[in-house]
Amino acid sequence: MYAAMNFTGFLAVMTLFYVVLRFFNGGSAFSVSYWTVATIVMITFTSKVWKRIVTVSGIKRGSGKKVGLKIAGAWVIGAALGWVLIPPSLNPGINEEASLAVGFLSFISVSLLGQWEVLKKCCGGAENEMVPAFLTPALAIPLAWRMGSGGAMLWSGYVVSLGFATTILLYLHSAFKAVER
Repeated sequence: MYAAMNFTGFLAVMTLFYVVLRFFNGGSAFSVSYWTVATIVMITFTSKVWKRIVTVSGIKRGSGKKVGLKIAGAWVIGAALGWVLIPPSLNPGINEEASLAVGFLSFISVSLLGQWEVLKKCCGGAENEMVPAFLTPALAIPLAWRMGSGGAMLWSGYVVSLGFATTILLYLHSAFKAVER
């Protein structure tokens, strides 16, 4: 349930972005400001949820911080790949928007794959509920690669939302199965 809360928070932040984006005409200053504030708010929220996960999962207190740093490292690697390396240097899309969409999907996929690997090793479980969060965006990369202007970034946001919503459903399903036992 706690892991589902993290994905729910980020899903809400992401969908709110698309709702208010229309009012700010999609300017880059708005996007940077929004995601900076949203990331700070969500890291604060996630750290509180993480403390609770550490308590209920039996992870030793000292190793909880190490795990958190490893997860942060996965997100730094994903950001470097998705926002720095892919869009400008490889120009993978047929246009700038498609390249940004591929970068975004790569960022999410690589970051969450790294987070999944860390959690799988430290928490004694496979965390299979999390697979759609990184696999859905990864599978969408070839389609985003070929998209024309006027929708690639929006579509990629929907794809990530689908992956997060599916992950939330799987976590909740697992939680209810555990309660029923």
